[in-house]
Order: sequence, then C-alpha cells, then structure tokens
Amino acid sequence: MKKKHFIAPALALGIIGGFIAVPNAIFADSDAAIDSATSTAVTQDAGKTTTGDHVITPQATDGQIVDRPVAGFNDSADFDVKGGYGYVRLYLRNTGDTTITFTVNQGSASGAEKYSGTVKPGKTFDEILNKSNAWSTGKFYVSLSSGSGSMSGKLGVRTSTNTNF
Repeated sequence: MKKKHFIAPALALGIIGGFIAVPNAIFADSDAAIDSATSTAVTQDAGKTTTGDHVITPQATDGQIVDRPVAGFNDSADFDVKGGYGYVRLYLRNTGDTTITFTVNQGSASGAEKYSGTVKPGKTFDEILNKSNAWSTGKFYVSLSSGSGSMSGKLGVRTSTNTNF
C-alpha cells in the first residue's frame, strides 16, 4: 500500500497563504489606526495621541541602571543625564542585614553631592531625587556603603523629561 504524503502540499499552501496575507500588513496605513472601542480613527504625532476627546501626552524615560545587584561593604555605579532628561528617580532595595548609606554626586564619585540618604534593612527607597529642578546634563555617580556588614539588594536609576514617572 502506497503512503500518501500531505506534508509538502500543506506546507506549500501555508507558504502561499502567508504571501497573500503579508502584503496587507506591509501596505497598511500607518498614519491612522482604528480604535475598536469607539470605531474612530486614532491619530498620532511625535508628542501626543488623540483618541476621541482624550489627549494623552507621554513622558519619556531613560533606564540608566536597571536592577543592578548591590554587594560588599562599598559599591558604586554611574549614570548619564542626557539633555532634556534632568529628573532622576533612584530605587534602592535593601535585602541585607545592615543599613545602606547612599550619595549621588555629579561629575565624579567625589564631586558635588546632589543627594544622600539611608535605607534600613528590609526597606526600599524609591523616589524622584529632584522634583523642583531638573539636573544638568552629565555623568552622575551613586556611591553605596554599609559600615558593619555586607550589603545585599538592588539598585535602579531612571531619568525622565518630567516628574510623572
């Protein structure tokens, strides 16, 4: 008895079907999309999205340090503040048994101090460091230390164009 092979014809049909469906995706109108909830066109420019009578203006953020492990008695990391991204949020989670002291300095690890604080064991610091004034562009350094025991935790720094992040 001769075996019938359906794999090749099925594969060919799938490939042909794919070529038929792809041009619709390639040539879709990228300037307007349909909002399924209201069936109205959604337009977008570089700064805002309009849906019906709602205007959404996104803030831009830049992840500079993301979930960096913190260890040892002293640790440091640096990040850049780019033009227009002068607001800084620092996240420091202390999972160790000792208090972590941190400072943020501009230009070098021993440069002008911009912010300092402490995070007790089991606690998390997660705040915008400069809500009233944007920092200037340049390199900044986060220095971490613990006096009595090894640190354990995570460090994160993000910069943004405004304070809504």
